[in-house]
Amino acid sequence: MGGNLARRLEQRPDIDAIFGIDIADPTLVLERTDFVHADTRHSTLTKLVRGLEVDTVIHAAVLTDSTEPARVVHETNVIGTMNLLAACAGVGSPVRKLVVKSGAAVYGAHPEGPSFIRESMAGQRPARTGLERDLLEMEQLVHDFAIRNAAVSVTTLRLGPRLGRRAPTPLSSAFRPRAVVRFAGYDPRLQLLSEDDAVEALYRAVIADHRGVFNVCGEGVLLLTQAIGLAGRRDLPVLVLGGPAGRLAVRAMTGADLPEYGLDLLRYGLVLDCSALEGEFGWRPARSTREVMMEFVSWMGSEHEETPQPQEYELNAYLRRRRLGGR
Repeated sequence: MGGNLARRLEQRPDIDAIFGIDIADPTLVLERTDFVHADTRHSTLTKLVRGLEVDTVIHAAVLTDSTEPARVVHETNVIGTMNLLAACAGVGSPVRKLVVKSGAAVYGAHPEGPSFIRESMAGQRPARTGLERDLLEMEQLVHDFAIRNAAVSVTTLRLGPRLGRRAPTPLSSAFRPRAVVRFAGYDPRLQLLSEDDAVEALYRAVIADHRGVFNVCGEGVLLLTQAIGLAGRRDLPVLVLGGPAGRLAVRAMTGADLPEYGLDLLRYGLVLDCSALEGEFGWRPARSTREVMMEFVSWMGSEHEETPQPQEYELNAYLRRRRLGGR
């Protein structure tokens, strides 16, 4: 997601320089983006932000649809965000805009959840999963930063569930096997966001001033049974099991390793109210929930394109250095 966003920003001549920060090498060819090996979980970001005179920070290193262990998610989302905000704050900071990627998991999938979830509803119920707690804590840190640093324009985007092709998500893990788990007696509503629309939302938050918190998701909903039918899968009704026992049971039956949030999503569903996004941005995601599902189905039925290797980025960076050197 960060690499594709950098590609979009590279096309703007009014942006002087772009720096990508990650612990892993980029896998996309980038023309103008300089890459820095750094970890948000370590307190080295202040020197980078001040030394590079960065005026806009896009915090995309937040795990919102992750299957990573709980410790990794907490360190990345909470500790990493804490370090990044510390680097952006303080007297003499060059930062004037902060865009933060969050996720719909901040609301959790609850049995008593409303039909449409507005931005103000986060944290109204006790968190059911560790991911929900971490995202709530992360967003509270961002909210406190925005209050203490009024001169900085802060935008938080709560991205809806995605059927990741480049990286696994709870829903993509559920729909890859031949049989998709459906808890007996439940047929939840699902709402999806395409990867391209997620990047577009971040891009629009960068190039214009949209302060606040915004839900981002595709139009329309699908019942789980409808999504299973579109995907050409069969449903596998199971008795309701939660926590580690439910995760182990689903993995044994289908091979899908779903985190606790993914199990709740398949049981209760989640639908976002995105009217604030449309009113403020004057834009809505181009692909509907149904179109996102159909694109994923088409991708699963075709030969998967190979992921570019880091060496491709290194070669491109070498050629770029030669061009800049006039050789």
